[in-house]
Amino acid sequence: MITLINPPSIKTLTGLQMQSPNPPLGLAYIAAAVRDAGIPYHVIDATGEALDTVTPYLSRDNFRIQGMRIDDVIKRIPAETRIIGLHCNFSHLWPLTRMVAEQARDAFPDALIVLGGEHGTAVFEYVLRNSPIDVVVSGEGEETIVNLVRAHEARDDLATVGGITFLDADDNIQSTGLSTRIRAVDDLPLPDWDSFPIKEYIDRHQINGMNLGRSMPLLATRGCPYECTFCSNPSMWTRRYITRDPKLLVDEMELYIDTYDVVNFDFQDLTAIVNHRWATELCEEIIARSLNVTWQLPSGTRSEVFDQRLLNLMFEAGCRALSFAPESGSEEILKSVKKQVGIDSLLDAVRMAVKAKLKLSCFIVIGFPNERPDTLRATMKLVRRMALLGVHDVSVTKFVPYPGSELFRELQETGKIEMDDAFFVSPMDFYTTDAPSYADAISTRRLYWTMMWMFVNFYIISFVTHPLRTMKILYIAVTQGVEEARYAKWFVDRFFTRRKWRQMTQDG
Repeated sequence: MITLINPPSIKTLTGLQMQSPNPPLGLAYIAAAVRDAGIPYHVIDATGEALDTVTPYLSRDNFRIQGMRIDDVIKRIPAETRIIGLHCNFSHLWPLTRMVAEQARDAFPDALIVLGGEHGTAVFEYVLRNSPIDVVVSGEGEETIVNLVRAHEARDDLATVGGITFLDADDNIQSTGLSTRIRAVDDLPLPDWDSFPIKEYIDRHQINGMNLGRSMPLLATRGCPYECTFCSNPSMWTRRYITRDPKLLVDEMELYIDTYDVVNFDFQDLTAIVNHRWATELCEEIIARSLNVTWQLPSGTRSEVFDQRLLNLMFEAGCRALSFAPESGSEEILKSVKKQVGIDSLLDAVRMAVKAKLKLSCFIVIGFPNERPDTLRATMKLVRRMALLGVHDVSVTKFVPYPGSELFRELQETGKIEMDDAFFVSPMDFYTTDAPSYADAISTRRLYWTMMWMFVNFYIISFVTHPLRTMKILYIAVTQGVEEARYAKWFVDRFFTRRKWRQMTQDG
């Protein structure tokens, strides 16, 4: 038997950051693959099964663990388990994931412990040498995990399984390469949500985007054809971008509407819309079936593919929130990080999206290694222009080198990164003075206050130029529980949700 575990999550009690754990979509796909292969399995979602449980984080007073206590997770592992599969997509969750692995090793000394997700793919050697993890699945896992389980059951040499990394008997790293990208994505079984507490996530609005009602996560595409140097996508997915059949995707939406009574869908794609024709077909399919639902693209997507017709069609099909990721207002910075976007074309897309009545967010990153005061001024100019054009939200974050990215490798080679728990959880410090600056020309203090000044500039301009819109959105968020903008989500989180977490922590 294989036991699949989604470890507990982290929350912060201070700052601007919001952490809403998403249903573990990747692990649900893995569970479905194992199920369809006829392999006995058990699922423990340590976050979803205890969303109302908040306990102290060992090394940080301003962090909390959301989910089951680790010793309770271990108690839930069936005695007949021979393989333990852990899921870690985001590196800030690695310390907790490692703790689960350590206690699992103590309780199941003979079990094969496997790690899947982007973190392990990015830093497989570190994981193998600094934890009880026996095998790291590199890249997509649906086919690899099935092959691995069968090889382990047959006591075959692990080297016969493609897409994994492990330590051999002489403590040497052995890799069989990145998992071969799955092209026939429409043949994959749908996520096995029956094995997860998905209703708990839905009822508590634990989602990535704004709370637009009862929501389910969806994956419409896999991969990204671009190669931004700050992104780990190329090392995990390569540059192959694969779309699902729009008809089958809408079939999945209808299934969740009927099964879970959902009214909104959150697309979890790396870059949802790259192909204009595919996006048009998806919208037309939703309209043809009169689904009467909303959907959003909270993770960011390309801006150059859009025209007014497509954006209007998206709104007609139920899309209510869209995110662009210009990252910087400096053409020099954009070129250096291989972000293939033009500022003028981006602003054209912004105008069209606002005209289409979509709630638009834009992502900004400051503090890239070659950042300078003049490039920050260019970004500030862009932030102000976006506010004037009617963008609803801006997310400004400090650059953090994601494991597996090109910039991560460069900074590691120059000795500017030391991999330890403090580094891995550093993305949780985006909005504090604790996060370091990786730009030689910009101090940590200046970077922090520049970030805060960009927020102040954007929201003052936005609220002054659109006062009625702002008040309406906040009123709806408080009275109806529907969040039409990220600042509404932050407002609810800051003045309602976080008070609940503090009280629960104190009472606990």
